[in-house]
Amino acid sequence: MEENEWMVEMISNEAGLSPDIVRSLVKKKIDEFPSLTENAALKMVATEKGVVPVKKKFKISDINEDIKHLNIVATIQRKFEPRKIMIKGSPSTISNLALKDDTGIINAVIWDTKKVDQIQKDALVGDIISIANAYTRKSFDGEHYEIHLGTNSAIKINRSAPKLEMKQVEGKIDRVSEVTDTPRKYTVRGFMTRLFTNNIFLIRCNICKKRVVNTCDEHGDKAISRTLMISGILDDGMSSIKVSFFDRVADKLLSLSKAEELDDKINDLSFGLYEIDVTGIPNKFNDVISLNARDIRPTKYSL
Repeated sequence: MEENEWMVEMISNEAGLSPDIVRSLVKKKIDEFPSLTENAALKMVATEKGVVPVKKKFKISDINEDIKHLNIVATIQRKFEPRKIMIKGSPSTISNLALKDDTGIINAVIWDTKKVDQIQKDALVGDIISIANAYTRKSFDGEHYEIHLGTNSAIKINRSAPKLEMKQVEGKIDRVSEVTDTPRKYTVRGFMTRLFTNNIFLIRCNICKKRVVNTCDEHGDKAISRTLMISGILDDGMSSIKVSFFDRVADKLLSLSKAEELDDKINDLSFGLYEIDVTGIPNKFNDVISLNARDIRPTKYSL
């Protein structure tokens, strides 16, 4: 199944809409914004319907905790025969695969009968399988993690070598869940899934450093500065964190959007279409940790 088709299926299942209605919403978006690709329009519809369009590719060695949205490319090392089970009182068919990449081996459980049939019919040992929107959980014995594929997951099988190369990033990429109040720089990668539009300018008096509305009660408007300040939510597929962007970094964030007006740029970035690396310093307030961005850069993954 191609990426656009599994996104239609994902939106349909999670938003309770028929695939035809989803496609009509996509067409409406493209009619409204002719420069949009079908994939971008699908992501916009997904975000509007509360379906997070997560796009991150993991390695097997990354799977050491619960992940709600997992994309991964691996080689089929072994196929197991399907078996019949009862799920909520109804008969169903599931199967298992042993998958490997250059970092390890993992068991995958396929719960969707259609995907079981597809794998039995089309997949061979040694084939490359691309998995999208799967999830992970611990095995029955609790000793290790497994990949689980349900009806909302998607697979693609091919016999050619996978394009596993991803954009190279200097230094370590931290997971959002690893960010603590330890005073050091963190670099996290994820999608901006929401931007807050209230008070996007920090207005203050440069003499007394107080925040003001328009003028300072003590010093008037002689030393008033306006600093662009944008905050939003970054999601890496497992956790999310509030990130604040100031001045130069905020301008850099806004430059990702080709829209001309500031409000249009913010609305565009809020659709969850932009994956970025954020390097920042943690800030803790009322026991909630956030990041103050020091730099950002766009990055791109594709399944």
